[in-house]
Amino acid sequence: MKDLPDQSIQCVVTSPPYWGLRDYGSNGQLGLEETPEEFVENLVKVFREVKRVIKDDGTVWLNLGDSYASTKVGNTETKKNPNVVTKSFTKKLPPNLKTKDLVGIPWRVAFALQADGWYLRQDIIWHKPNPMPESVRDRCTKSHEYIFLLTKSAKYKFNQLLEDLRPSTYNDKRLFNGNYTEQRRDRNYPGNAQQGSGMLKPTDGQANKRSVWSSGKYGSLENESKNRQGMNKARGEKIIVTRPLLPPQDEFVSFIRERTNAKLLADSSDIPLTKIEHWFRRDESGFAYPSIEDWNNVKDFINDWSSEYEEIDKKLTEVDYHTDEIRTQGGPNKRSVWRINTKPYKEAHFAVFPEELPTLCIKAGSEEGDVVLDPFFGSGTTGWVAQRLGRKWIGIELNPEYIKIAEKRFIQQDLFV
Repeated sequence: MKDLPDQSIQCVVTSPPYWGLRDYGSNGQLGLEETPEEFVENLVKVFREVKRVIKDDGTVWLNLGDSYASTKVGNTETKKNPNVVTKSFTKKLPPNLKTKDLVGIPWRVAFALQADGWYLRQDIIWHKPNPMPESVRDRCTKSHEYIFLLTKSAKYKFNQLLEDLRPSTYNDKRLFNGNYTEQRRDRNYPGNAQQGSGMLKPTDGQANKRSVWSSGKYGSLENESKNRQGMNKARGEKIIVTRPLLPPQDEFVSFIRERTNAKLLADSSDIPLTKIEHWFRRDESGFAYPSIEDWNNVKDFINDWSSEYEEIDKKLTEVDYHTDEIRTQGGPNKRSVWRINTKPYKEAHFAVFPEELPTLCIKAGSEEGDVVLDPFFGSGTTGWVAQRLGRKWIGIELNPEYIKIAEKRFIQQDLFV
């Protein structure tokens, strides 16, 4: 960054290496400092250069994940990608931290940058609906990271982001011990064979609760949908439940007729035969899809574990929960919890931005023709998104192998634009 002119950058979108998690095999890399304090100090130094090169009305969007204090061997990428050679390393327990302590890196960095003169404008929660599985039983599975919006001035360029009014999709959930937990049907779910493995057995029908909780007055979207029908309708707060992926009638009827019959399902459950018979009807007027509750009651009696079964099961049980919001001009302001799936890039390590994340940041913090900087470029997601949005970009990366990956990525994706 020392080669960049003062105030030459409009927007910075970046995700530095997380502390103590990975050796990227580059001299001078961040992330392997012996203490969190040293890591924070080094990041503050980097962002002093960022402050110099960014315009007075520029914005910084900083993504940081957290980690737990541990003495376990750090992650290696050698097996994941033979083009990126890294070495394993042994973590040392930092002073003042105990094994299993949450280190709190994101907020340590945020407060240090604030103390160094940055405006800490907002913390955004990146909610990951598909987080990395964790073998833990004494806390929730981590399903979020932080994105901090930082500025060097009180007034800055910010293009209002509007909330997407399309329904958000949630997987079907069941109530266990007073809590809604994710339903799991796998007979041989990897790593779940033993109760002592740290994960629930598949017969429990549960997955560990995640660290982003959708709650409120009624405790869950399911309960809210039952209790709030018609309430505050004028304000667009009525909860609507739909099943957007229902299979075509012919597809479902053919599937279920090939595998079972109505009498067998009725004898195996407490659902009336007259109700089940409608699932097998080919005429449109007499046909009815099974409800999620009814389907869950009978599906285990269908002797089929094929991919076709899994697809039908998903289509019948995946639901949308959304409000009947009145679509005012422009729409509501975007909220501070962003629900974005992780999408690994196969050539690189798994800690890759999903494109939707830098897309939101770049749209909010820049215009076409502006320059976007990522000082921890990695596989180049920020640059690729910036280019697609009509911005110029600069990426800085220490590891030459990742530079090759980024260059290859741009060549490949340019071919399909």
